[in-house]
Amino acid sequence: MAGNPVKAGSGDVPRNQNSEQQYPNLLKECEVLTTDILAKTVGADPLDIQSTFVGAICRWQAANPAGLIDITRFWFEQDSLSNERKVAQFYKYQIENRSIAGVDSIVMRPNDPNGSCGVASDAAGVVGWWVNPQAPGIDACAQAIKLMELTLATNS
Repeated sequence: MAGNPVKAGSGDVPRNQNSEQQYPNLLKECEVLTTDILAKTVGADPLDIQSTFVGAICRWQAANPAGLIDITRFWFEQDSLSNERKVAQFYKYQIENRSIAGVDSIVMRPNDPNGSCGVASDAAGVVGWWVNPQAPGIDACAQAIKLMELTLATNS
């Protein structure tokens, strides 16, 4: 996909100003959910999770009894759910249309033996979560959907 990253508010695309009112949790960026909540959602001990990257996307790695799980969150204010769907189609992911917390969303399943799963929602741009187990046996889709439900909560 083509494009160049730009600082929020720059360029000729107007800044998305309604996101704070509509989805107050989105502006918390990487702190939208505490590491305790992330760990609990993926079945890990809160002491066994660490942030591995903070930027346009946020990444964590957690250990649960089945093994390590990589967790990724993104929020692109100028992106759209239709664009995320096109990317998923390009990568030949299985795509399921779904409403999460009343918001149009897609659930994406790559052809991954460990059962990785991603969710993207049409919320003030597009917000997404990926749960990537490093071993099979985890319901990554249920975990990604739960993380999205918590993110799309309309109260902070």
